[in-house]
Amino acid sequence: MTENVEVEVKLPVISLDLVEACKLYGNFFEGRDEEEIKEMVKEYKMFWRLIKKYPKQPFSPTERIDEVWHLHMLHPQNYFADSKGYFNGILSHHAGFGKKDDELPELLRITDVRNEIWEKEYGYKLTRTV
Repeated sequence: MTENVEVEVKLPVISLDLVEACKLYGNFFEGRDEEEIKEMVKEYKMFWRLIKKYPKQPFSPTERIDEVWHLHMLHPQNYFADSKGYFNGILSHHAGFGKKDDELPELLRITDVRNEIWEKEYGYKLTRTV
């Protein structure tokens, strides 16, 4: 009989100070205090962890996670190294998925599954933003 063993997956170590990068970038992050930005960066790392732990499950980010993700990708050398180091490959980002009418139901389904897994893993709910 095979035992179902839970493998520990740690949060990624990001080579870029994402909190500082968010503060400098402004735009979406403008007017947010450092504690909120730290929480956003933490959720981004937690999102990466879920992707690694559940490799066959598609995931969609919240708006907050997506903005940190976009900022990380604006530093391609860091993003490449971090992604390769954590996933052993580049984490693709499918920007705009769900904007087409025929994609929206799938995006909503993926988002609901993400929220269920998030709550199971981290003990709290994310808002259902897409």
